[in-house]
Amino acid sequence: MNKVPIREGLFTEKTEGDLVGFKCKGCLHVLPPLTVTCPYCYGEELEKMPLSRRGKLYSYTINYMGSQHFKPPFATGLVELPEGFRIFSPLKEKQGKPFKVGMEMELVVEKLWNKGDDEVIGYRFQPV
Repeated sequence: MNKVPIREGLFTEKTEGDLVGFKCKGCLHVLPPLTVTCPYCYGEELEKMPLSRRGKLYSYTINYMGSQHFKPPFATGLVELPEGFRIFSPLKEKQGKPFKVGMEMELVVEKLWNKGDDEVIGYRFQPV
């Protein structure tokens, strides 16, 4: 099976590594993945940078309706990164560590689902 990223340019390596964020050359704000224009100064000169692999769980929900790729129940949430923004993410459970707002979370890059002969690689955050 081929490994393919859920979105091109999301990781420092094609299907692994850190999430890629951006630093605006105009106002120096650090921005989330896949940003094309700075929302603070509307600058378009953005420099790629790896984002922190750890953050704090800001909020979460347990979803009881299925989605195209996730069977219920599954968790999603917002993780606040040290760079100063929150990122939406599927959450991965860890034995003995129930989700709790404010808990330390870490990035996991892994297969999310299969699409034909490809493994779709994405990210989740899990408790530390």
